[in-house]
Amino acid sequence: MIPRLLAATAAAFAVAAISTSAHAEPTSWLAVGGGVSLQHNGNPASGLVKVNDVVGAFTASIGVGTSADHALVVGGIFRTVTHWDLGTDLGLAARFASRGFCRGGFGVAVDLGVVGRFWEQGRYGEYPLQGVVTLGVPWGFQAGVGVQVLNLSGSPQARGGFVVLELDLLRLTVMRQGSGTSAWKNVAPAGGTPKTPSTAPGLEP
Repeated sequence: MIPRLLAATAAAFAVAAISTSAHAEPTSWLAVGGGVSLQHNGNPASGLVKVNDVVGAFTASIGVGTSADHALVVGGIFRTVTHWDLGTDLGLAARFASRGFCRGGFGVAVDLGVVGRFWEQGRYGEYPLQGVVTLGVPWGFQAGVGVQVLNLSGSPQARGGFVVLELDLLRLTVMRQGSGTSAWKNVAPAGGTPKTPSTAPGLEP
């Protein structure tokens, strides 16, 4: 059941991306980063105590969304989170992001989705729900906070999270606009440059 749910979610994201690109160039993301992860072992091998593991984390994500011409950009994102000495999460999520974030400036993105954990015999929750809040600043830099809860396959329940610093390579390059272009011009940003009232149709001087 869970694999079918993940496949259906991926197909929905693909359809959404294709439909949005028919009228405007879609937004895209490609980020990597690292930080710290805290994960709760709900069923230790000893069977005596429950433990919390604090480990390093490496993240990588790629996604696509609607045009950044809109104030709210909606899309899908695939994210991996490697918890060192434990294993790697594979996650699909819906992303809701501000226009400023998508155009490489100040902004925020919120991801809500499902994670597959095929490591440690499910002691940390096999299919937890995951939410990630990412705060973006110019030049592609961003900070993310993620939380995992529950377990769609039953027990034990997942309880954990991570804090990471990331660099989005597309927010740094092709998506970059606004204050990020003052020292490094982006002559052809993806999605085009937003029209101002002075250059909008019918308002030309």
